[in-house]
Amino acid sequence: MDTRAQTPQDFAIGVSVLLVTIIGVLAFVQGSAVGVYESPDVQRNQPIADRAATHLVENYSVNGTRNHIRYNTSGGINTSLNADADDLRGLKEKAGLIVATERRVNPRVNVTIVNASSLEAGTRNPAVDSHGQRLAWGPSADGRTNIATTSRVVKLTNATGQCDPVCWLVVRVW
Repeated sequence: MDTRAQTPQDFAIGVSVLLVTIIGVLAFVQGSAVGVYESPDVQRNQPIADRAATHLVENYSVNGTRNHIRYNTSGGINTSLNADADDLRGLKEKAGLIVATERRVNPRVNVTIVNASSLEAGTRNPAVDSHGQRLAWGPSADGRTNIATTSRVVKLTNATGQCDPVCWLVVRVW
């Protein structure tokens, strides 16, 4: 019978298993714990922002491409959103965002295209097309809190000087 106690190797293996377990638990809990501190408005509106961004990318992408948005063409994103009212009601209807009930109002949506130079400068200012039009639609989100935001990386067709190499399609919902 061996009378030796715990060896240094046993100790090292035990401590390693304990540390891996603690780190794993913290990594798993971290994502769910952050949601506790978010506003309920952000939690409720995040799926709406995701749905609106997905709708825009899927319905305005050039056939056979991925995230290459039709712009400045018949049926392009700018034509559709410019024709929409200031509250983007047409987008909300087409994307299935009309969710009003007795206790809940329809969300406000803002769609913005941010070019690479703004992103490089650390801002999210809307891009400006060759006609001087800001690529932002819907009510302004300036000064608002508890905004759910979703971004998609896109390129624009027929937009000279824009999205070189890419732009962000940013959808904000509150």
